[in-house]
Amino acid sequence: MSANTDQFERDIAKSIKGVGIIPFDIPQWMRDIGIRPGAKIIGIEWVGSSGAKTDILIRLENSEPIKISAKLSSADYFGNWYSHGRVIEEFGADAFYRLVSDCTKWSNRWKTNPSASLFVGVSICFGRRSGNTAREFTDVFTYNDIVKIVAGYGSGDHIANCLYVSSSVPRSINDLVLKLKPIDKETIFQLSSNFKIAYRPINPMTEGTNRGKAIYTQFKPYQRLSQKTTIKTLSQLIQLGEYVEVEPNSLNHNRLLNELESNYNIFIPRK
Repeated sequence: MSANTDQFERDIAKSIKGVGIIPFDIPQWMRDIGIRPGAKIIGIEWVGSSGAKTDILIRLENSEPIKISAKLSSADYFGNWYSHGRVIEEFGADAFYRLVSDCTKWSNRWKTNPSASLFVGVSICFGRRSGNTAREFTDVFTYNDIVKIVAGYGSGDHIANCLYVSSSVPRSINDLVLKLKPIDKETIFQLSSNFKIAYRPINPMTEGTNRGKAIYTQFKPYQRLSQKTTIKTLSQLIQLGEYVEVEPNSLNHNRLLNELESNYNIFIPRK
């Protein structure tokens, strides 16, 4: 979560602190999901970066809660740095292997692109993206998968039941309710325009913390080198092997770098 998004969510929660009830005049879609018009507000929580899709939770008396997934209009990402386990849990094993296959094919094309820099693996994010590192989300996933990324899956307070997408904080509880949107096909398709899989090849020589993120393809040497060799460029690296599919074993950039050094005598400096 970015600092801007973090503050945006805090400000939304703050804007309705002290409000006693929600409006009596609420949209039908809110009534349809069990929200009671004029319900007393008994709690407002900013959930924050806990992994939940609900960002602001408004608890109501004798009513379903209002569980808001808040998105800045300018936000680029809806889901950052998915782990292997999370992809399988949310989308299933078949989707994981489709993603791995697509990522590996993309990597073996990307490695010859003049814009590509040194990388041993590729991590992923979901959201708006353009350029060569973007893949059509629907080439791998389905509409229902987009809903899971935006709203979550399953049941409970961590699963959002409405969306607030704006560049401004609501002025009042009435303004908030007016701007809330249902999580339905129309809203999702509007929100997910230009929705992409963002492939993130991580250069170990220039990036630090991102090396701990799971990878969806891995560089595999053809053979072990006879002596330890330092590799600093992509052109040097791709002469020694190719990118291959990974298994769901939580492999990340750091672990792979260690394996390349210990098992193949390939040493790549790290930031």
